[in-house]
Amino acid sequence: MHCYRRTVICLSVFLGITILSLPSPSAWAQTPSALAETPSPRERVAVKSEGVPVVFWNRQITVFRSNYDQFSAADRAERATGRLAALPQDSSWRIVATETTSGQHSGAIISANGHIVFAILTTDLDSESNESLKSATDRATTQLQAALEARAEQHSLPGVLRGVGLSIAATLLLVFGLWIVIHSAGRMQALLERSARIRSDRLQVGGFDLRPVLHGINSGLAKLTVLAAVVVLVYAWLTFVLLRFPYSQPWGQQLGTFLIGLFAMLGTGLFQSIPGMFTVLVIFLLTRTVARLVRGFFSEVEKGNIEFPGLHPDTARASRILVIMLIWIFAITIAYPYIPGSNTDAFKGVSVLVGLMVSLGSAGFVNQIMSGLVVVYSRALRPGEFVRIGDDVGTVLEVGMLSTKILTYMREEITIPNGVLVGTQTVNYSRHTKATGVLMKTTVTIGYDAPWRQVHGMLLHAAEQTAGIRKDPAPRVLQKTLSDFYVEYELVFHVDEPSKRVTMLSELHTHIQDQFNEEGVQIMSPHYEGQPSDKVFVPKSQWFPKSTEASIAKDGR
Repeated sequence: MHCYRRTVICLSVFLGITILSLPSPSAWAQTPSALAETPSPRERVAVKSEGVPVVFWNRQITVFRSNYDQFSAADRAERATGRLAALPQDSSWRIVATETTSGQHSGAIISANGHIVFAILTTDLDSESNESLKSATDRATTQLQAALEARAEQHSLPGVLRGVGLSIAATLLLVFGLWIVIHSAGRMQALLERSARIRSDRLQVGGFDLRPVLHGINSGLAKLTVLAAVVVLVYAWLTFVLLRFPYSQPWGQQLGTFLIGLFAMLGTGLFQSIPGMFTVLVIFLLTRTVARLVRGFFSEVEKGNIEFPGLHPDTARASRILVIMLIWIFAITIAYPYIPGSNTDAFKGVSVLVGLMVSLGSAGFVNQIMSGLVVVYSRALRPGEFVRIGDDVGTVLEVGMLSTKILTYMREEITIPNGVLVGTQTVNYSRHTKATGVLMKTTVTIGYDAPWRQVHGMLLHAAEQTAGIRKDPAPRVLQKTLSDFYVEYELVFHVDEPSKRVTMLSELHTHIQDQFNEEGVQIMSPHYEGQPSDKVFVPKSQWFPKSTEASIAKDGR
């Protein structure tokens, strides 16, 4: 239903524009009453310079450009139109042009079956085109003959019925053609949507998926094709219908002439653009070949199969994109003069508009790309490394030209714009720990009343009980700070799976608490302003309150 509604709206707009673009019927079929008022002298001068057409039965017979005695060109056209309208409805006419001279005026008198209708003066001739009197009279007699015959045919009932019948048949064909076009459009749209659902692979450029954009372009081109087909069908139907009736034949001829001229112009332009298009095709194929060679070279560098001075495998992908982009820009610059229409004002205007839009709207985009180049060429991050970026901790999934993606322990994918990444402190836990695993740590504060050797042993024992902590290199304890009321101990250890960092630390903390409670050593967190009279710890007999026995047993601890 929506397709039919849009089609009706398009047809209405097209018919309205077509009718408005045609000459006004009042200008093509002047009647004596339409020119009853005599123009002023100033108007007569303007009329004389521009010319007043004599129109009869929707056809221009001739043009008056001069006055005759007290009659202006407009008065002469009015009187000629009145005489033509008063001619009887005869079936056959004999139009005669007789050259004559009267005083200072010379010209030719046009008569139809002995009825004088108007006169063409030598001063009516178009001086700019060097028109002769004979050519003007021949054209006027021919046009008048055609107009009189059209009027007679228009009043013929068989001719009118034939035109109506052919118009009805053409209308039925139009409706059938529109139905086929709309039905085909629906199937084409369904086919595009089905193809988009079936294809699950993504086409990414700079971290963006271009598949939805390409689908939108295909859909827009399909709709544009359907609209063009509808316009062509309606235009052909309107031309055919107007040609079926004698009065409207000039309109149909104008539409047909315009369409033929348009196709001729397009065909000529297409033929003339063949050398340029061939040159563009050759440039495109050569550029594509060079781009493939460059892509293959950088891919081998990225895989480590080729070593090239100054080119690192981590930066090979970004370098490949930049080099290929420069190659295509250079190719477009060379091919631009050979593109058909590139030297036209319309093409230049569109180019300027696109350039202005890109300049105004790409400031942030260019900033992200430049920041991405800084991230890539600094080699601060690699996919698979465990990092901290600001407050976010996770594994690097992708380092793109516009953004970097990391995966947290909660399986959350975080996208960080490269512009933000450049201005944020980044901690890489994996860069220098390939052989020993990722280095991790945790901190406790213990009072001076606990022997440091005992604290070291308890922390190391808790690390031995925690799954995932490597035995080689072995965990170690550092005494980082001797504060006023406590000593800060730091347990440093290595793990192979940094993505399990949070759960591993949780398990380690439980073992530390149990170990310190078993040994009766107080953990000084939170800090105390004064030393308690008794040590603060939880004896093992109170580790499992009755209210939590069931949940603890289920948890397995």
